[in-house]
Amino acid sequence: MLFCMFLSCSCVGQKERDFMVMFYNTENLFDTVDNPRVNDNDFLPNSQRQWNSYRYNKKLQNIAQVMALAGGWQMPDVVGFCEVENDTCLRDLIQKTDLYRFGYEIIHHESLDTRGIDVALLYNKNTFKPLLDSIIRPVFADVSRKTRDVLYVEGCMLSTNDTIHVFVCHFPSRRGGKDESEQYRITVARQVRVVVDSILSKDPDANIVVTGDFNDYPNEKSITKGLKARKYVDNCPQCLVNLQDENADGTYKYKGYWNFLDQGIVSQGFLHDYEINYHVVQDEGLLERNEKTGEATPYRTYQGEMYHGGYSDHLPITISFRKR
Repeated sequence: MLFCMFLSCSCVGQKERDFMVMFYNTENLFDTVDNPRVNDNDFLPNSQRQWNSYRYNKKLQNIAQVMALAGGWQMPDVVGFCEVENDTCLRDLIQKTDLYRFGYEIIHHESLDTRGIDVALLYNKNTFKPLLDSIIRPVFADVSRKTRDVLYVEGCMLSTNDTIHVFVCHFPSRRGGKDESEQYRITVARQVRVVVDSILSKDPDANIVVTGDFNDYPNEKSITKGLKARKYVDNCPQCLVNLQDENADGTYKYKGYWNFLDQGIVSQGFLHDYEINYHVVQDEGLLERNEKTGEATPYRTYQGEMYHGGYSDHLPITISFRKR
């Protein structure tokens, strides 16, 4: 249904944007095959969650629908994902769903995460040309600690012929306690900032997007001190700008409270040359409401160990750019 909506809107005459970046935490996009090198045991046919081919294929269709919904009249040009097990899942996504129509390609690197979940990027080869891609592999004082890599992709937005630098992040979780785990998120943020600074040293007006699930809120140290991102301020040309959607309560709900774990952050140079629209996709189809209170919660794939059949426990975000 969502693809029908997209196709019916695709003939809108007026161009509203030149480029769109989307980010989505997929909530455990695993295939059904056991990988003995990682702990994927929760997502196998014989597990308690009974992850099987039907549920896997429905998950793929759901993600494709979310992309169509987020893009609206024009599919997103690049899509950052987190919680993706491997490139098999990504190939199935672009080949075995209606996404096959749109010319998406994959950028993915295997990380050292113990659960085997990675970040990845899909890009539309008709609108984006990758020039290079690499990973930032986090290094901690405890060298035995493993987590997800940060994906860095430099490419050309073909609609404007401008270069864009995209970082896709999934910072270490809060497992073990927010305060106890905070140092790990700050460490990863600082390592991302080193690469951002190297880009800005060569081009102070570079177009940079840092997006992902940061497992921290916009006012916490990994964001404000590590990435040096905050709301727009005139007197801080090296600061990154944390975009705001004033109409959204959050992207993730925990213990009844919405918060912004998923964020879109851009360089000030991007703001100089482009009009930017940041949006948390809050379509009713991605939510479920409590029958008594009417309160909304992301429509999840699993509720604990119980299969729920929904999309994700996170809402997607989009960043749209239109050249001034």
